[in-house]
Amino acid sequence: MIMKNPWLRIMRPFNCFLISMCAIVGWVADKGLSAFTEHWPALIMTFIGGWALSAAAMILNDYFDIEVDIINQPQRPIPNGEIKSKTALIVGIILVVLGILFGLGIDLYSYYVLGGVFGVAIVFAIVNSIILLTYTNFLKKYSILGNLAVSMSVWFGFMYGDLVVDLHFNIFPETLGFAAFVLNFGREIMKGIMDIEGDRKNNVTTVATAFGVKATAVISAITYILAISSGLIPIFVAEVSWVYVSTISFAFILAVVCAIWILKDQSTKSIIRIKTIILITMLAALVAFALEALLRGIVPPLIIST
Repeated sequence: MIMKNPWLRIMRPFNCFLISMCAIVGWVADKGLSAFTEHWPALIMTFIGGWALSAAAMILNDYFDIEVDIINQPQRPIPNGEIKSKTALIVGIILVVLGILFGLGIDLYSYYVLGGVFGVAIVFAIVNSIILLTYTNFLKKYSILGNLAVSMSVWFGFMYGDLVVDLHFNIFPETLGFAAFVLNFGREIMKGIMDIEGDRKNNVTTVATAFGVKATAVISAITYILAISSGLIPIFVAEVSWVYVSTISFAFILAVVCAIWILKDQSTKSIIRIKTIILITMLAALVAFALEALLRGIVPPLIIST
């Protein structure tokens, strides 16, 4: 179903939801049920702040991409005139500031209420904002650098949830963060295939414009398999249960389907569908990690580390 409201279309609510949930699941994977009993105010601020920064990324991306979108995506709200460029820029900047302020609020809560460290949330918010602004205005013109930048911001969500209170690395959320990073990296590379015409006319260098459609499809397929395979690492190092194994298997199947699909068909219609399935794959992986974190200590692990 196509959303009629142009602001909803430009913000991509499902994408924003996934990014916000990355940080939430990072909290839950690291803290378990105490994330809800002890840290719920911070979880609410994390979700809103993450949503604000994600929405800002979507809006500012379209603002700086208007020349390319006139060719590749003329139906988007800015190229078709539903949202003025200046208005999009102002709203994007406001959302960036809002995201940073929520980061400050989380740090104050963590330090004064929980007795945790101060500065982690605000640093992550500022770094993500810098990546966002650098990507939309500069890095995205240079293919892999831009793809890496936007994918790193996904990993940062998990890292933030893991480190925000105690600055202690936990292999479980970090594994999920790496998997999400690689999966999103492959998705970003694949998106360049359907934008290849506009990117070439606007001198934007992507994997697709540099190496061609077929090679880009192969690279994307490899990243999908690598990403979901890394999601199996916790089975051997994090003492996970059958709950995790059974739920992550669904994400694994989806990733394999996407890898095979992109190798067989690189049409715009197929890529649009694969993009959506990759988001569903990320959501399935989030559910797998969240369930395991919540049931840890209740359901016995399959393999006990020695």
